[in-house]
Amino acid sequence: MDIRFLTTFIEVAKTRHFGKAAENLYLTQSAVSARIKLLEEYFHTTLFIRQRNSIQLTQSGEKLLPYAKQLCATLNEAKQELQIQSSEYVVCGATQLASELLLPKMLSHLHNSFPDWSVKAEVLTLDTLSRQLHERVTDLTFSTEPLKSEEVNSHVLMEHELALYRIGDVSDTINAADFVAIDWGAKARDWLLTAYPQLRDAKLRTNSLNLALNNLQREGGIAVLPIVVESQLPASIEMTKIETLEHVSFKVYVHSMKQVRRVGLAEIIESVSTAC
Repeated sequence: MDIRFLTTFIEVAKTRHFGKAAENLYLTQSAVSARIKLLEEYFHTTLFIRQRNSIQLTQSGEKLLPYAKQLCATLNEAKQELQIQSSEYVVCGATQLASELLLPKMLSHLHNSFPDWSVKAEVLTLDTLSRQLHERVTDLTFSTEPLKSEEVNSHVLMEHELALYRIGDVSDTINAADFVAIDWGAKARDWLLTAYPQLRDAKLRTNSLNLALNNLQREGGIAVLPIVVESQLPASIEMTKIETLEHVSFKVYVHSMKQVRRVGLAEIIESVSTAC
């Protein structure tokens, strides 16, 4: 049976008028009448009582109506799911810092270079990122730390020096009461605690660069930041570099599985890996 017969039946039952149903379905009235007739022949029963200026459901029509609605809804859901499954999409995951530093640029690159692909992006912990990549829930992942797996390809997409900065009107003395600690990894943490052991404590600890910068602009303080931030803060914000972290930088990696199973995904991975 053609599902359109049932949608026509539902529309006539709703409007109680063949002409209005035809108008709503962009059909001729004769086409609506023909579909209802074929439906009645299929079920071997009369579905409507046709009286002048009055169309009412028969007892059989009343019984059929909920089944018709349920069947149409189920088929529409199945159609949507199949369309989603057959569409081209790529799933990206990123740790917090990687999502702030690189993900917006990568999403723009994907949208511009692969306009026919849909993109889903999520912020995840490093452990979840690794697990979902191996389970192929995620296609591409970005992090500020490498993933140690023989099944994964990893490439450095971005690398910048880090420096300790003083922002705003705060004391020249370097102390924990002004320190905003951002998690740049073990090397940066070890360097900082060796050079400034008093910074073992902090007024704020966060894995979000955006949150840290917002707090520093509002309250002032000291923090380890990428040197590129100097050109990104408003000119009205007083910013002084205290010291560059020697031989310490932060990196953003892109990760993907070595064995790519989905058609077209290898091209996207290659494009992203060479985008910066």
